[in-house]
Amino acid sequence: MSHEKITELKQEAAHQLAEMRQILDAAGDEGLTAESAVEYDRREADHDAKLRQAERLERVAGIAAEPSFAEGRSLALPQVDEVSVDDEGSVTEARTDAFERLLRSGGQDTEARATMKVGTDSVGGYIVPEEWEQSLVSSLALQTALFDKAQIIASSNGVPLHIPTVTADESTALVAEEGSYAEVAPTLSEVVLNAYKYGHIVRVSDELLADSMFDIAAFVRTQAARIVGSQIGLVLATGTGSSQPQGISKCTVGVTAASTTATTADEVIDTQHSLSAPYRNSAAWFVNDTWLKTVRKLKGSGSGDYLLQPGLSAGAPATLLGSPVFIEQLDAPATGKVVAVYGDANAFAIRRTPVNVTVLRETYAASGQVGFKVDLRIDSKIVDTAGLRSLKQA
Repeated sequence: MSHEKITELKQEAAHQLAEMRQILDAAGDEGLTAESAVEYDRREADHDAKLRQAERLERVAGIAAEPSFAEGRSLALPQVDEVSVDDEGSVTEARTDAFERLLRSGGQDTEARATMKVGTDSVGGYIVPEEWEQSLVSSLALQTALFDKAQIIASSNGVPLHIPTVTADESTALVAEEGSYAEVAPTLSEVVLNAYKYGHIVRVSDELLADSMFDIAAFVRTQAARIVGSQIGLVLATGTGSSQPQGISKCTVGVTAASTTATTADEVIDTQHSLSAPYRNSAAWFVNDTWLKTVRKLKGSGSGDYLLQPGLSAGAPATLLGSPVFIEQLDAPATGKVVAVYGDANAFAIRRTPVNVTVLRETYAASGQVGFKVDLRIDSKIVDTAGLRSLKQA
């Protein structure tokens, strides 16, 4: 499990990648012959096996993950190669184009597969181009603002992440001249972020794939974001934290309403002030939509102004007692349900891995369709218990 062995495996994989490219170059526009296709598949299988073995050794040894695209290609191709891939924009454009062709061909475009190999996931899918992934993540944020407002921790794999937390600070006191300092250590703990998979299979007909005017990449992204975003939004709001992410509603209760279904203006104000003042400077409301509908009708007892005010500019969120409001999939008002959370979103951490796409051609061939399995792994935890407070019905 030495560095040398891992380097040797990656060099062997890079050699096979270079040979695969040569086979494709030799085939030209005529395509692969039966013999060259067999040779290509053999080298591709060996390339994948070498990378998987190297990844296993890296996980055991605790070494950083696979090299970047530029590093991998520099191993695969000699320095005399005149094909320039050093320009980051060119690399991104090439991978985006290859990804589009990979989807449109239902995974059969061998040249696109070779280009995407640098991003191949260990389970057989393809880690998507960064621009496509960012568009998907932005679409997910439309389903749940937590995916944008919370503390996001991006990781390259699903290895558990240990996040240190402070559950109680040390006390401070006035120290006299030449006096002794009290050495009181803070109370430390940790939360562990795992990786739970969420995904969706988008089916596309052969006819649509053959239509050059149809933006296949955008369609897959939009459909996956809508379904996966809804799944993730629900668990980020109400997840139990047991064999699934912990939802933001599991924070400390700030106020318990007197009613099982109604909320008063005073209870909303009390919820805001149940949060320590320093956190209120950057706090927001994350609420159930049905609860928000009733709160829209509440007025301050003195001024008569509505507690909920529209955003000051186009696209800006409404504010409740001066803090922005975001609708999440929290429970509707009912006995014992958390209907609103107030606090600093950075107290809530979301861990996510890269988006992975797997082409399922044979699975739906009989119905004239190709499936695209889109998935990513996430987890979430409350990492600062003092930074969030909830409003709960009686």
